[in-house]
Amino acid sequence: MPPKEEAEKKEKKNRPRLILALLLVILLLIGGYVYYFFFGGSSKSLTAAATAGNQVPVNMQKMSLEPIVVNLADPGLRRYLRSKITLEYSDPRLTTELNDKLYRIRDTIISVLRSKKTDDLQNEDALKRELLTAINSQLIAGQVRGLYFEEFIIQ
Repeated sequence: MPPKEEAEKKEKKNRPRLILALLLVILLLIGGYVYYFFFGGSSKSLTAAATAGNQVPVNMQKMSLEPIVVNLADPGLRRYLRSKITLEYSDPRLTTELNDKLYRIRDTIISVLRSKKTDDLQNEDALKRELLTAINSQLIAGQVRGLYFEEFIIQ
């Protein structure tokens, strides 16, 4: 037999093995993807976090306030603070109360910020807690859970 015909016979014999190997690789890739999607990766951590303590994921609402500019309480210095605050809460009924009491909430925030010196503003977490406590004292229908500074400029 000529070498050309022998090579064609070997190629025909190896073709089913090659196809089988490719199918095996494809099945392994699909199996890995399915395993990762259902049992591993970020979906597992999200479901574990959601079910921890029988907590149900909450749809958070937000309200961005207009920028607030206040004089700081630094003696002998003319310092200003400009801040833009966003409030985060979970109870949709709180939206109505926040809109109705917006003037009180802004006044409360201004009062707290005006009482601060520049050094007092270094601890952001303490300031956020103080503002949240002051805002929540004005509310009846629910509580604001988060307070975020979108802008915080001292001049």
